Amino acid sequence: MKIVLTGSLGNVSKPLVLLLLEQGHQVTVISSSGARKAAIEQLGAKAAIGEVEDLVFLTKTFEGHDAAYCMLPPFNFFGDHTLDYQKQALNISTNYVQAIQNSGIKKVIQLSSVGAEKATGAGVLVFHHIAENVFKQLPQDVAVTHLRPGSFDYNLYAFMDMVKGKGFLEGFIGKLLYFRHYGLKGLLKGYSGIILSNYGGTDKIAWVSPIDIASAIAEEVNAQQGGKKVRYVASEELTCQEIATVLGKAIGKPYLKWVLISDKQMTDAFTKIGASSEIATAFTEMNAAMHHGSLFEDYFKNRPAILGKIKINDFAKAFALKYNEQ
Repeated sequence: MKIVLTGSLGNVSKPLVLLLLEQGHQVTVISSSGARKAAIEQLGAKAAIGEVEDLVFLTKTFEGHDAAYCMLPPFNFFGDHTLDYQKQALNISTNYVQAIQNSGIKKVIQLSSVGAEKATGAGVLVFHHIAENVFKQLPQDVAVTHLRPGSFDYNLYAFMDMVKGKGFLEGFIGKLLYFRHYGLKGLLKGYSGIILSNYGGTDKIAWVSPIDIASAIAEEVNAQQGGKKVRYVASEELTCQEIATVLGKAIGKPYLKWVLISDKQMTDAFTKIGASSEIATAFTEMNAAMHHGSLFEDYFKNRPAILGKIKINDFAKAFALKYNEQ
């Protein structure tokens, strides 16, 4: 089968390329970076260098392929205050759908997210809702899988500086909360050993490894059934404190705690690291939906029968390596 992939050699796309090639498929990888061409070809895939915003390029690249894996490129949420991510999601998804129809591709796997069924209440994840609605416009003879992964395990790297006692933790809120949990003795030793967010503690989250996402995409590529469907994918279902405990043990801080803060404190923290007020509010709302459970409500109603193979204990080893490098 001839398959075209977006996402260059990212966290999901690279293991997906390797898996599909191992299965004997012919793979074309779209990348916006010419510097990735050699690396893509070294894997045994064909490189197509261009922008997914370019419909002519996208259509030409899709031609002659049997299936397409479509994902939205990462948005510069914190560096671009002029970003209209909802409009970009609409435009890129529309390009995908038009290129699929123009090229005659009959099988599509669209990378979405938990919470994509929500038009409101999921914060920044609304762009996945927008994208899914565009892909739903494909005709009935095109098989479409909306793949909704849980929370990516590598997003936990964002807490690394905090665990080390840097960034937001250096502020008054971090010191106060650390003192509350560990007392003066702990504070005098240094107040690393805490994760702060407006979700955490006993909140149960479906976590997922990009490797397990790649496996699920490959399964959908090889599946015989057609039609339209939603598929959830997760590697493990754990509370935030269970996550903190696993990561803490891996880095020599078995006392690591994941502590809840208020939505206002979270919004202020996002603003301090450079987010616009709109983006800060949207990320806070997404986290709040995780805390209250609404973000995973449909997931737990339609959870996958089998969870992925890569567990948080596996991720913790990579986390510890990176933690000790810094």
